[in-house]
Amino acid sequence: MLEKGTSYFSVRDVKHAESDLDRFRESGLNAVLHTFSERDRQYYTDTMSEIVDASHDRDFTVYMNPWSVGQVFGGEALSEFIGHNPESCQVLSTGDRVPAACFNDPVFREYMFEWIDDATAVGPDVLFWDEPHWYIPEWFDHEVPDGSWTCRCESCKRRYEAEYGEQMPATRTEEIDEFREDSLLSFLDAMMERTAENGLENAVCLLPSEDADHGLCDWEQLAANEHLDVLVTDPYWDVFDEESPEFIAYFTDTVVSLAEQYDLESQIWIQGFRLDDDPETVAEVRQATRAAIDGGVDSVFMWGYDACRSLSDIACADPDAVWDAYLDELPAE
Repeated sequence: MLEKGTSYFSVRDVKHAESDLDRFRESGLNAVLHTFSERDRQYYTDTMSEIVDASHDRDFTVYMNPWSVGQVFGGEALSEFIGHNPESCQVLSTGDRVPAACFNDPVFREYMFEWIDDATAVGPDVLFWDEPHWYIPEWFDHEVPDGSWTCRCESCKRRYEAEYGEQMPATRTEEIDEFREDSLLSFLDAMMERTAENGLENAVCLLPSEDADHGLCDWEQLAANEHLDVLVTDPYWDVFDEESPEFIAYFTDTVVSLAEQYDLESQIWIQGFRLDDDPETVAEVRQATRAAIDGGVDSVFMWGYDACRSLSDIACADPDAVWDAYLDELPAE
């Protein structure tokens, strides 16, 4: 049976959340992703436990993600970690620090282990590693010198020298790209191992770009990881200025093929944010949802619920039309 879900965020009143969950269930959804930001972890853990319990009471499979934690995962949340731990942030090849934690920093890794343990205690079924990436300047409207890259902090320098037997260069090379990819995979492996030890499943959502600037060039290395359960990507066509059905179909085939090869579940996310009210928008949402389902994916989600109506910075121009288009294309099973 197809898993059908949505992300759910910001609402921390259990009564309101229960009402929304009832509505999702009546609309045919059977899964939900709850965000668990640094703020949630610090102030709302008991509340989140109640919301997760309410989700399970309605027979939802519950995912939970580190929403913008350390600013190295996707999401519209702030990170207190990077403010309190500037020495754990990534360093540009120019020597300047940037506002994002480093995957190789031991303090950040320990912080994420603690996040995993606290998230586990809240009670989800799956931890969702959402768009893990090295610092992407354009996401922050941050101008950096041409050719600069991350990360060249002391932790990265030590690791690079141990692996390559030479000092880390200041210029970007094939070895640097390889190191960045290996470091990200190492981080995910450590996080997923801890998650599996805690009795939860792991889902990793890769950005839909097979390049070193946005995550991984070789997705098969991740698919082969023994701790991975669900391989995911989010081909948000409007974000990447691509044609909806073709873009969705390509990445659906990518995750479905790898999932079949490595005995994983496959998942695709449909864009439900920052869409204008052009007459073609609703058609594109329908086409994207159908392309994912027709491509044989095991699970389809929309980011986010009600087409992000409550989050004004990224809300769709006509959220009801976008949300209804997604729901209408889901099979009734």
